[in-house]
Amino acid sequence: MISVCIPTFNGEKFIKQQLDSILNQSMPVDEIIISDDSSSDNTVKIIKSYNNNRIKLIENQTFKSPIFNLENALKKANGDYIFLADQDDIWYDNKVEIMMKHLKDYNLVVSNCEIIDENDAVLVHSFFKVMNSGKGVFKNLIKNTYSGNCMALNKNLLK
Repeated sequence: MISVCIPTFNGEKFIKQQLDSILNQSMPVDEIIISDDSSSDNTVKIIKSYNNNRIKLIENQTFKSPIFNLENALKKANGDYIFLADQDDIWYDNKVEIMMKHLKDYNLVVSNCEIIDENDAVLVHSFFKVMNSGKGVFKNLIKNTYSGNCMALNKNLLK
């Protein structure tokens, strides 16, 4: 089973594109857990408009923290494999398929990403290149060069 966890807060501008990109993956996900931190815009309304049984919305949370909001979504995930996402991401249509190939052998997989503006124009073609990402525990303890929204993991890793 594959879960996607998304913390949201006032994300009406991008949440539809994000959900469309997840729901249209070449390898389908089984559930999308969305923990909303009391959005005051139309985020919740947009999410509910999907009326899709794969989308599980947890509303009226009051964390005031994206970290605690994500943690809440992670606690509700039922999947053996969990993908992390931000409310303003747009996934390539084969992201899940590619990452799942690697999750069979590893507990944690990180993908590269492009940074786009509000009009979908690419500002940065490689997050890894900009951050000088690479192997090394010490290197990444000093300065993390990976982005959480590009990670997928085996649920056993949460323990």
